[in-house]
Amino acid sequence: MTKESELQFNGLNHAALLPMEILIKIFQYLNPMDRHQASFVCKRLLEASEHFYFTDDTQVNFNKITFSDNFSPAKDFLTSFRSFPNIQFTEVEFADCECFFQKHGIEIECLSIISCDISEKKLSSILQATPNVTSLKIQKCSDLFISGRLLSDSSFKMENVTNLSLAENRHLTDLLFNRITSLMPNLSSLDLSSNTISFHKGLFKKYYPGNHDEELSGSKTVLTLHYIQKFFRQRAQNIKSLNFNSTLIDGNALQVLADIEDLQLESLFLRSCEQLTNEGIISLVSVQTNLQVLDLSCTARLTDMALIHICEQLKKLRVLKIRRCHALTDISVKMISDLSFLEVLDISECKSLTSQSIIDGIASRSNDILIELYLSALNLSNAAVVKVAENIPNLRVLDLSYCINHVDDVCVQMVLKNLTKLRELNLDLCERISDAGLTGMSMDNQINQDELSISKEVQEQKKDAIVSGSNHYTHDPIKHHIRISLKSKAEEEIVEDALRKRAMLQLAKEINLKEQPCNSFGLARLKGLRVLRLGGCNKVTDVSLIYNFKLPELKEINLSKCQQISLQGISELVKNCPALEIVNLSECHNVDDKCIELITSKLPRLTKLDISRCYKLTDFSLDYIAINCKRIRILNVAGCKHMSDEPHLKLINIETLRDVSINKRGSDIENTNKIPRPPMLSSLFKR
Repeated sequence: MTKESELQFNGLNHAALLPMEILIKIFQYLNPMDRHQASFVCKRLLEASEHFYFTDDTQVNFNKITFSDNFSPAKDFLTSFRSFPNIQFTEVEFADCECFFQKHGIEIECLSIISCDISEKKLSSILQATPNVTSLKIQKCSDLFISGRLLSDSSFKMENVTNLSLAENRHLTDLLFNRITSLMPNLSSLDLSSNTISFHKGLFKKYYPGNHDEELSGSKTVLTLHYIQKFFRQRAQNIKSLNFNSTLIDGNALQVLADIEDLQLESLFLRSCEQLTNEGIISLVSVQTNLQVLDLSCTARLTDMALIHICEQLKKLRVLKIRRCHALTDISVKMISDLSFLEVLDISECKSLTSQSIIDGIASRSNDILIELYLSALNLSNAAVVKVAENIPNLRVLDLSYCINHVDDVCVQMVLKNLTKLRELNLDLCERISDAGLTGMSMDNQINQDELSISKEVQEQKKDAIVSGSNHYTHDPIKHHIRISLKSKAEEEIVEDALRKRAMLQLAKEINLKEQPCNSFGLARLKGLRVLRLGGCNKVTDVSLIYNFKLPELKEINLSKCQQISLQGISELVKNCPALEIVNLSECHNVDDKCIELITSKLPRLTKLDISRCYKLTDFSLDYIAINCKRIRILNVAGCKHMSDEPHLKLINIETLRDVSINKRGSDIENTNKIPRPPMLSSLFKR
């Protein structure tokens, strides 16, 4: 018997018997975190996970440290034989690190320096040691640009850099912009977002009063469109992507860009540019017909006229984002259906849109190309959601968050029935969704596969049932006894939620005992789902987590403000979704220390945990986190009034922990996230 057959017979190391080519092919079907987990099995799988084919999927992020060759972690990397092509420094103070860049600098291809304390001399030495960088990001490093001496004595070239980001550097000037870009002759992508750029011609005359030498080198005090335009004219044939997000770029500036010959853009980002006008947008898209990515989100002046022109001219468009463009109406949004190559569409928070823009436009016919659709905070009807589910079958991302008026259990059932390829489903604050929609229990009589709308009789029947969307359980003790309730509205809702949960648990037991065939659809159909958000869906209870909630690839779940979630549901969640990395249970008042013990002990990949305003939690939860969590990075315990005022002191042994939110200003802490206003219902204003 040979050594290899003996290993196979004894079952010692089967991976060692597989050719590396087969292992690499298998690993191609895994996401980076799964490959990382597999690398702990044996040396053979570790070798496969570190193959150069997967190096681009890994980023090394040094965060909030002093970076020196004499201390960890830089000292540890000096002994490594691996290459690290993608490195990011965030809030790092650079010390003596020449040895690190001498050893690994030649292999770095993507370098990001964000909010770092770094001198001009140190940056120059780092750039010289990384000649093969193709993507360079210097972001939020305003102090680096104050003196104006950055790269003043540089004689080297960075010919491989094609992507440059100088975002959020308020002291960036024409002089420094000219100096940096002159080192990179092959730039194709430029990011100047959130910078103070002067677009007015009068300001150019102020800072360039006729001094020819200064005009050649650039102003030391201001960054102007004139100098950026000069750069575009010189590099017009190479530049393919521009990012002017959150700047004061206006219609005249777009007209200037449109007049540049040989400039053929493929990506343009103009998010939160409040000075843009229809005329400028129209003049630009009339020339830049090769655009494939266009972001005009939060552009207040964008109207139907400009969007109609975009749909007529940009036939190659693959990504279109027009979130929070309040002036748009159904007239122009319907025409988006003419963009036959569109893969990503974001029309969220456009308050003037109605369901007709979906029914008669975007989802009016079968569309196999669209893979991401964002419809947050729209006044959608059931028929619109059903139309999306039936006619756009290849969706990977669907955002229906804050659609509080009509997205209900029937809509969820149609999504689960037709959109089985979903990777991300966002249903935050869809308050009408209950266990019936997520599990499919008692929904058989309400799902009609051949209809595109929901009958009025079904709507009335759903309102009358305790279990939302249920014909099976219609017993309502409140209706059978005429009495005056002394409870407040909140107390009555708590009682109704408890009755609903009890009814659904009983129904789940009956279905499991009888093993009845079910024609409805549960969440388990979305086998590849990775992100599920149900924040604010208070009718969702433990039943949804207990009944057929098997999502092995789920990475993120949001159950914030789901008051009916308790230990019973959490125990099933951690058992059926072992790959969870991000868990949000904020304001789940039934979550106790035992729940945290289960979460921390059964979810080894946990990196972010939000348990803010969970009032039952004590310091025992912090102990469980300190003992069990080996990879957690972000923890939010704000508002947990029974915890210690300094919880981070109990977590000092966790080396990976980077941020602990410990806001203790009161037990009722307002959520800092901006919640979009729900669309107005026209029916409320009819007399």
